[in-house]
Amino acid sequence: MPQNSPSFVQFVPGLTNRPEFGEMFGGFLVAYNGQNLLIDCGTVTGADNLVARLKDLLGERPLDLVLLTHAHLDHAGGLSAIFGAWPEVKAVAHNKAISHLVNPTKLWQGTQKVMGELAAMYGRPEGVNPERLISHETFTQPGFKVLETPGHAPHHLSYGLGETMFCGEAVGCPYYWGSRFYSRPATPPRFYPDPTFASLEKLLKESPRAAYFAHTHEKGPLIEAILAYRRQLKLWDEILRSAFHGRSPSSDSEVLLTQLTDRLFQLDPELSPLLALDEETLKVEKYFMRNSAAGFLGYYAEKEATKQA
Repeated sequence: MPQNSPSFVQFVPGLTNRPEFGEMFGGFLVAYNGQNLLIDCGTVTGADNLVARLKDLLGERPLDLVLLTHAHLDHAGGLSAIFGAWPEVKAVAHNKAISHLVNPTKLWQGTQKVMGELAAMYGRPEGVNPERLISHETFTQPGFKVLETPGHAPHHLSYGLGETMFCGEAVGCPYYWGSRFYSRPATPPRFYPDPTFASLEKLLKESPRAAYFAHTHEKGPLIEAILAYRRQLKLWDEILRSAFHGRSPSSDSEVLLTQLTDRLFQLDPELSPLLALDEETLKVEKYFMRNSAAGFLGYYAEKEATKQA
């Protein structure tokens, strides 16, 4: 009989070469149904640190399976190192992501385009052996549920392990501040609202009441996180759409993006606690929120271009 929920869950960070990003990247080590699982595996530059921490936690026990929520390099960059450390382990990935994991050239080029100089913090990935990758379309095990949840990425998956869901960034990156659970977007350029909201509706229909999310170490209430994220995306749409006026997020819109990010921090109550962070940490948060704002502007620009075509 499958377990109702994992018997052990711990976020294991892989520290990068940029200490101001702290323990933002890594993966969840999970004990479930007699197996040791790793859900996501962080960046290339944090992979050695992640492997060392995992070996300390596992001891002589094996790592049985890796589950990738998506192929972005802050979630799958460390896969080659994981495969090197555990020669028998395989990884489940979205069928559309497998070619990018085998030949990550386009993935790396896309990361450089979106992240700029921060791409070096993620690191250039190495391709992996396709024989060690399992398509999500063929993966089946008792107690496991694999959901396609595109939006943050077209190849995004969420995993239900009994009564617990691992959502990646399908529900953004919610966080605890004090005793309250707050919402934080994850809409990188470009934002795709239709699949994002469809994925949220799909997750709302699931029975798990608790979930784990990307870049948030604590377990949180799934439905509360989904509803908050949905409200937040609609608020951001109201704020950003009114400011767009047909402008696209190109090199001449840096000032606009900075202004809009500051406005979002002023008008979105879900972000307000972050303003109490120290200067370096707040700078990191604003960088990612700026990318999220650019995702909305990219969507508006595309819609505008379609109308004019």
